[in-house]
Amino acid sequence: MHGGRIERIEGACPLGARWFAERAAAQAPVARVDGVEADLPTALGVAAGVLTAARLPLVYGLGQSSCETQREAVAIAEAIGAVIDPAGGTLDGRTAAAVQALGASTATLGEIRDRAEVVIVWRADPVTTHPRLLARLGLDRSRDRRALVVVDSAPTATAAEADLFVELAGEEDLEALSVLRALVRGAPVERDNAPSLPWASLEQLAVRLGGCGHAAFLFGAGLAAAPGGDVRVMALQALLRDLSGSLHGVSAVLRTEGNAAGAEAVLAWQTGYPGAVSFARGYPRGSADELSAPGLLARGEVDAALVVASDPLEHLPAAAAAGLRAIPTVTVDARDSVTADAARVALTTAAAGIHVLGTVHRLDDVPITLRAPLQASRPAQEEVLRALAEQIADRLGARQAEQREA
Repeated sequence: MHGGRIERIEGACPLGARWFAERAAAQAPVARVDGVEADLPTALGVAAGVLTAARLPLVYGLGQSSCETQREAVAIAEAIGAVIDPAGGTLDGRTAAAVQALGASTATLGEIRDRAEVVIVWRADPVTTHPRLLARLGLDRSRDRRALVVVDSAPTATAAEADLFVELAGEEDLEALSVLRALVRGAPVERDNAPSLPWASLEQLAVRLGGCGHAAFLFGAGLAAAPGGDVRVMALQALLRDLSGSLHGVSAVLRTEGNAAGAEAVLAWQTGYPGAVSFARGYPRGSADELSAPGLLARGEVDAALVVASDPLEHLPAAAAAGLRAIPTVTVDARDSVTADAARVALTTAAAGIHVLGTVHRLDDVPITLRAPLQASRPAQEEVLRALAEQIADRLGARQAEQREA
C-alpha cells in the first residue's frame, strides 16, 4: 500500500487479485439515479420510493457481501414484504435445502486436510475455480498416502491431478451414486439395468472407499445446479450415511461466491429457510420451486428489485435477465457492474475486507473476520442498507397514517 491505495498485490491467486482490483478503487460515483450522479440522500429517497411502491419486490444477491450486510437485507425484505433469494441458489444449486431435507456430514477444511485418505471431487474443477484448494488440502503433486478421485463428464484441469478419473455422463449422477451405495454395502447390482455406467471405474472407487478410514466429497454446481440437483445432493448425502458404518465420510460445497455460505446461514437463522423466502404474507414462507428469483423474474411476478453485491445480468438465464431489465432496480455494491449500469438507482459502497471490517463464512461454514487495510471513503454496504431501511420505514409510516385518516 502507498498513500492509502493498493499499488500491487502479492501472493494472491488470479481470482483473488481480480477481486481486489474490482473493489479497491471503484470509479463509479457513490450514488446514481437513472445513470446520473446524485447525492446519497436523494438516491436513497428514490430507492425507497421504488421499493415501497412495488406490489411484490425482490431482494437478490448477497453472496459477495458480509453477514452484517445480509442481515440488513433480510430486514428490508421483511419490511417491504419482499421475496429474498440469494444468488447462490442460481449459481451453485439449492444445496442447503437438500441438506435440510436429509441432513449432511460436514467438516472443516483443516479436518479434510489432516484426516481424509480419499478425496472425491464430483463435477467440480477446483484447480480453475479455487486455485489454492488442492495445495491447502495436501492434494498437490507432493501428496503421499492420500488419493484424489475426480468424477466428471470430460477431463478437467483437476482431473489431470487425479489418481483416478471417472468419466460419467452428466445425466447419470443419480444412477452412479445409487450404484456406489450398493457396492460399498455389498449389495447385488444388475449391470444390465445401467449398461452405460463406467462400472470398472465405479468399482475401483468403491474399493478405495472401502479401504480407507476417512473420505471427503467435494462437489459444486455441476452436481447441485443441474436439473434435479437437490435429489442428487441428497443421493450423495445418503451415500455418506451408508459409509458411516465403516468410515468417516464428509462433504463440502465448492461455491461460486465468497460468502454464499454466509447468506444461507443468515437467512436460515432469521427465517428458517436458506433461500427463496417470501415475506408477502407478513411472515417468512419458503418454497424453492415457487419463489426462486429466476422463475419469478421470467414470469414477471416481481415488479421491483434490490440487488445486493451481485451482477445478475451477467449470470441469470436470458428470460430472467430480460425480466430484471423490465422492472426498476436498486443496486448496492462495492464495484461497478452491468446490473448497476442498467439500474434505476445504483449505490457504490466501500468493500468489506478492503475498506471496512466484516464477517464472512468460508466454504466449510467457518466464520472469519475480514480486516480493513484501507481507509474507507465511501459508506459500508450495511450502513447504506440501514439508511435505506430508515427511508422505507418513514414512507411506510406515512402511508399507514394516511390510511388511518382516510
